[in-house]
Amino acid sequence: MKNVFLCAIAALALVACQSPSEQFGVGEGKIAVAASVSGDMATRAEGFNLPTPELSDFTLSITGTENTATAEFSKQWASLSDYRTDDERYAAGWYTVAIANGDVTAEGYTSPCFTASKSVQVLDRNRTVVAELNATVANAIVLIQTTEAFDNYFPQSDFTVTTATNTIEVDKQAEGHLFIAPQNGVKIDCSCIRQANLATGKVEQLATQTIALAKAATRYIVTYDLTSVGSVNITITLNEDILDTIPVDTNTELNPNA
Repeated sequence: MKNVFLCAIAALALVACQSPSEQFGVGEGKIAVAASVSGDMATRAEGFNLPTPELSDFTLSITGTENTATAEFSKQWASLSDYRTDDERYAAGWYTVAIANGDVTAEGYTSPCFTASKSVQVLDRNRTVVAELNATVANAIVLIQTTEAFDNYFPQSDFTVTTATNTIEVDKQAEGHLFIAPQNGVKIDCSCIRQANLATGKVEQLATQTIALAKAATRYIVTYDLTSVGSVNITITLNEDILDTIPVDTNTELNPNA
């Protein structure tokens, strides 16, 4: 679902009523911003959509392009709603227009980030150029799930997700949405206590699992299950593809060195 915000409409209507000399100075033009936001996430299962922030809660920045005549230009607005197309003039050249809500490096359960950027060219005495921006989710999401069978065999389990910059304890009560920066090699570790060892508190460490590539606007569902058909096995899946199958020796710990 998209929210749409147009900074351009009033300005463009005014432009249509003005002569070229009234609209622009020599070597100048305008930039209008037409923004929208989408919470769509890629996932193997049914479509998943994050709630989206109001576009008035996005910051806006317009910067000149490196190694060009506009390179020194940089201006920011705390809210997209503060931007007024008709109040701004830009020297002819290339600019990057960017909007953002959140910080993709602030990984955690309450840290969604939405961003968009686009390069536009302002032409001398030309019409207003419109930067059309659709902000999308800049994070990857990791969701750790355990099945009832796993929880019955391991009534106590703790998970950590290790990224390039953080080690995060998984909060099973936080609806599972752990927001991380897109990256390679995200590690998932699980320490658990089986039912038979609750009295002694003996902790067992499962083999580390890896998400090879965590992409932006993508949800990764990692499920820990336990099956007992013929033998007892822990099955770990990533978006329904098997990551690992770990045989469980019902007489010994999974990792005697843990």
